Amino acid sequence: MKKILYLLLAIVVVVVVGIGVLVTLIDPNQFKPLIAEQVKKATGRDLVMEGDISWRFFPSIGFDIGRTEFRNPEGFAEPNLVQFNEAGVSVSVLPLFSHQLEVGKVTLKDARVFIQTRKDGVSNLDGLTGESGSTAQPTPESSQTEPQPQPQPAGDGEPVVEGETATGEKWVIRLAGIALDNASVSIRDDKAGTMTALDSLNLNLSQFAPGEWADLSFDLAGQNGAMRFTAQGKTGLQIAETLDDASLRNTELSASMTEGGTKLENVTVKLDKFTLGDWGEVSLAAKGQVPDLAFDASGKMRLMVNQDKNKVSVQGLDLNSSLEGATLPRPTMTVGIAGDAEYDLKASLAKLSQFTLKADELALKGDASFKQAAIPVIRFDLNSDEINVDNWIGSPEEASAESGQAETGQKQSASAKQPASPAAPATASDQEPDLSALKQFDVAGTVKVGRFVAANAKLSHVDLSVAIKNGVLDLNQFAAELYDGTIAAKARLDATGKLPVYQVTKTIKGVQVQPLLKDVADNDILAGTGNIDVEVKGKGLAESRLKKNLDGTVAINFADGAVNGINIPKMIRDAKAKLKGKSDSAGDEAKKTDFSAMTATFVLKDGKASTNNMYLASPLLRVDGRGNTDLIEQTLDFQIDTSLVATSKGQGGKSVDEVADITVPLDITGTWLAPDYKVNFKELVKRNSELDKRAKELEAKAKKEADRLEEKANKEVQRGLDKLLGDKSKDDKVQKAADKLLKGLFN
Repeated sequence: MKKILYLLLAIVVVVVVGIGVLVTLIDPNQFKPLIAEQVKKATGRDLVMEGDISWRFFPSIGFDIGRTEFRNPEGFAEPNLVQFNEAGVSVSVLPLFSHQLEVGKVTLKDARVFIQTRKDGVSNLDGLTGESGSTAQPTPESSQTEPQPQPQPAGDGEPVVEGETATGEKWVIRLAGIALDNASVSIRDDKAGTMTALDSLNLNLSQFAPGEWADLSFDLAGQNGAMRFTAQGKTGLQIAETLDDASLRNTELSASMTEGGTKLENVTVKLDKFTLGDWGEVSLAAKGQVPDLAFDASGKMRLMVNQDKNKVSVQGLDLNSSLEGATLPRPTMTVGIAGDAEYDLKASLAKLSQFTLKADELALKGDASFKQAAIPVIRFDLNSDEINVDNWIGSPEEASAESGQAETGQKQSASAKQPASPAAPATASDQEPDLSALKQFDVAGTVKVGRFVAANAKLSHVDLSVAIKNGVLDLNQFAAELYDGTIAAKARLDATGKLPVYQVTKTIKGVQVQPLLKDVADNDILAGTGNIDVEVKGKGLAESRLKKNLDGTVAINFADGAVNGINIPKMIRDAKAKLKGKSDSAGDEAKKTDFSAMTATFVLKDGKASTNNMYLASPLLRVDGRGNTDLIEQTLDFQIDTSLVATSKGQGGKSVDEVADITVPLDITGTWLAPDYKVNFKELVKRNSELDKRAKELEAKAKKEADRLEEKANKEVQRGLDKLLGDKSKDDKVQKAADKLLKGLFN
């Protein structure tokens, strides 16, 4: 036992004496000129080591290095590329005998890195790789120095964790930890006019021992242009023994940012664990504001990265946010997204499955995918129980009221400044909409909506299919039910030419027209069951071209309805009475004209819709019309001929016997919203005179024809009597009897 103690004492004495001899005979500072010389040869830059290099013997052997500066060439804003006030590193000796390299804690205090690119494009990093650079000035000796062998990574560039000695024995490397204290980084680009700076960076890693857990924490604060930011975090870290994998546990990250009117008060991410091929629970929270919008968001999900590191999967995604601001369609909103997601790195394909996107009462459900490519590919299949567009953008009445208030305010403001003057007519814009997005995406998908409201029109069971590719938008299907009827449409918009070209085909069947007009235009001028066929095309979507270049046909066929605001039978009676110098006494009749059928085909061309086959029929009326409406000015110019054809009591209960078969011409002028109906008395008088003249001509012709027929009949009767009576027909008495008989037959 004593021998063992003496042996250990001897070893301690040898070590102490060895350390003393090492400190006495070897001064590490004598290597400073050599180190600076080698750096100069390699980079052409100066390395200034102002502080001392001192030995460290506990708990391991190493060095502490004082203030050190690695210089920039002339012409840069700061003298040093890299500098630090203190650095330290140590190595344990005894484990070396077991082929274990145990490096003590690496410390770096007050380190600063300054990287600059000048306006001429020259950077202070140029020439550091040993290649000729604009700022590096190699010494004569450096040109003759043989290249030194560089350490090579193992395998595919992975850091070496286990090395082998010449005898084939493996080395194991361990690092006691890393500490960065008050480090800073500045990246300045004068050519681009940008500046990024980390003003304060602190990092602490408890150890670097592959296969074992370590604690990592950091905090930083910096600036990028006008943006100020901070971040801090902590996690448990385990590096695989082969350095090709890592695991995390109890990870917490938080950050904040301010820039102008944008402020992120706090963004927090928490992850309970992360291991390849295993699920981890993630929670998120963010609160802040951007100009005119404040938000407070939170959420959770499960996250996994597969073993091959080429697929990221998300389950149970549930993110919700409260929004408030003037940029929203409502003062406050609640939005959210829930579902599953997956991203395939190899295929650059992201998928959302069984997701729900909510904005207050609006909810969209379905599947979607996005494939990153030169032209991104988007696919979707969505459905919703109800979408009410008016709840978000306002109904036409609200928009009209707001517009009217704005115009009134503008007029009042203008009148206060200067005398009123005639308003110049508004000119339509020639500016085409930007449709370049149609060339930048490949989109295809379907949307189904149970109930859809837009411009106060109410549709149900909406089924839509759309595709966008190579600058062409195809509405392959639009089908819906509305007002007891159906609508089906197809459309194409081709934006590949100088002006966009479009074509639309639409069919409406069995729609109740009056409630539709009432909801959409607050106008009940027309009632009935409507069928409409539309087939139009055109070129240009600018306001000035949209209606002017519209070309095609619109065929309407209404049944069992009424035209409100006009009583055509009464107008006819009034016109007949006026011609006779009288007046119609029934002045309280409803202003409504019933019809059993109304048809017309409108031809659209040169900004007008014209027709020559307008027809309306009812038990009392027949209406034939022609004319046109200006689609730009929204004016009317129609002439219709109306006739009462019945001989029974007509609309309003008044007998129409006296005016039956009379055709009265009506002129319809004014605007779409305020039509004006007038009897064309000039044409009516003209036609009445022509009718009287024609009637007299027909009466004279009829009398002449009657005389001819009577004369012919008399001759035939006389001939028959002659045959019947023979010679007695010449007798006066017989002749008088025959004449009396003929007069009885024809009078």
